[in-house]
Amino acid sequence: MSNTVLITGANKGIGFEIARQLGQKDWTILLGARNKERGLAAVQKLQAEGVTVEWVPIDLNDLETIHAAADKIANVHPELRVLVNNAGIPGDMDAEPLDTKTADLKATLDVNVIGNFELIKTFTPILERNHGRIINMTIPANSNRFFHPFAYYTSKTALNQMTKMFGKSFKSQHIPVDIFGVVPGGVTTDLNNHMDNRFMRSVEDGAGSVIKLILDNHHHQGKTVVRFGGLKLVKKVITGH
Repeated sequence: MSNTVLITGANKGIGFEIARQLGQKDWTILLGARNKERGLAAVQKLQAEGVTVEWVPIDLNDLETIHAAADKIANVHPELRVLVNNAGIPGDMDAEPLDTKTADLKATLDVNVIGNFELIKTFTPILERNHGRIINMTIPANSNRFFHPFAYYTSKTALNQMTKMFGKSFKSQHIPVDIFGVVPGGVTTDLNNHMDNRFMRSVEDGAGSVIKLILDNHHHQGKTVVRFGGLKLVKKVITGH
């Protein structure tokens, strides 16, 4: 069976690096990106490295693009085995809860929760036929004093709970799709203005951790797998312990 993966938000950052590293392992890459120019530029970079890749227009704010992508992939790439829900937005990273604008919170939830919900629901029938996997890129449920952006944390906590509930549902309904969240740790990307300190990981290192989980053949149904440095913790979603 061919190894084909759809990665959203893959024109840059950790999404692009996951695409690059999987492509080097002879996976077919479906590079999800909302912007055509940036998506095709990323495709050209990967093709120059010998990667089999094509751009898939997906905008998590436009649910019709998700449905159109699923229809096309079901026909052209019915062998799809993995969906990596990497796309997301940070919201206002500096605003305290009482200072957060409702519009900013709603926009962050629309992309990070509703958009990913639609992706999971829409692509599950394709992945089910191939005993596939869904990986939701996320952060731990428990905030810390160093990093606690309100809108972003709220959206990712909801995503973690959604992962848990889908996992329970898939298990009870005997749907052969393994869904789980992955916390790659602090990775230096444009999401955090390329923050660089001893607690941050390179994008290559962070992507490598995610790929190990994609390829590990272990079931992580409904859980969050936290990987950073030499530490691996498998946690049930939302517990924070």
